Amino acid sequence: MSNQIVPIVPRLNATALSTVAPTALTGMTLGEIAVNTASGRLYLQGNSAAPVDVTAGSVQLTQLTTTSTANGVVQLDGSGKISTAQIPVLSTSQIPGLTQSAVAGGIPQLDGSGYIALAQLPPSVIGQLHYKGAWTVNTSPVIASGGVVGGGTAATGDYYVCANTATVGTPIDGKTSFIAGDVLAFNGTTWDKINGATSEVISVNNVSPVNGNVTLAPNNIGALATSQLGALNGVASLNGAGVLTSSQLPVATTAQLGAISVGANLAITAGGVLSAIQGTYTLPAATTSQLGGIKVGAGLAIDGSGLLSIGTITGGTY
Repeated sequence: MSNQIVPIVPRLNATALSTVAPTALTGMTLGEIAVNTASGRLYLQGNSAAPVDVTAGSVQLTQLTTTSTANGVVQLDGSGKISTAQIPVLSTSQIPGLTQSAVAGGIPQLDGSGYIALAQLPPSVIGQLHYKGAWTVNTSPVIASGGVVGGGTAATGDYYVCANTATVGTPIDGKTSFIAGDVLAFNGTTWDKINGATSEVISVNNVSPVNGNVTLAPNNIGALATSQLGALNGVASLNGAGVLTSSQLPVATTAQLGAISVGANLAITAGGVLSAIQGTYTLPAATTSQLGGIKVGAGLAIDGSGLLSIGTITGGTY
């Protein structure tokens, strides 16, 4: 009986709004099918006592909808998309792993201002400094230009604090001198040096310290070297009394100011006043071979200014 071929004879169960399946009591025989016109369900009478709902688990056209209908089935709109009315609004409690804390594997939740919490951002994003430990300059770890540290590369924000004062042989992004307490931080491209010593001289007249010490040359402070004292093209030096020595003065000439020596019949005071020494001078009498003094004789006259002239002559032969 279970293997025989039975013709399908349809029956109707049009009870209004009924979803009840027809039963064997309705007189359905093996192989008959029945349709409930109210629900659209199709039933088949098999070997079992009750008919089987062959539409169970399938979608009925009456269930398709593009609106927000309870127990309906989503129907795509004319653009082939689900209607926004059928997409539920999720609450934060419906999203697993949502958090504002730094939880591994979690999902960042925006704060009240619509931003991700700073605790969930890595240091490389926000430029935060990340202490990596003490750095023994030239020893451990080995640091080089471009973020090289040890056998790898530093992350942006990584920094080390110098544990000693030393100078590196190969500059680290242009830096050579480090003092204990200085900070060396990586900016993502190069190392930056931050002077961190509690008491530190950065430079004196643009001269940087070496191992903490600043060595100045005379030209760094606008001074002359001691080797230039008393030297050619140098500067004059003072003696123990705080005055110039005569050897450093030029000799005075008619064309040049300079030093003079006080000769005979001259005197000079401690204040530098030069004067002639008063004395007795005997003027020799003039002769045909020697200049000297003369007396005004007859026929001559001399005035108060020393002008000699011929006087009035009376008689005689000329």
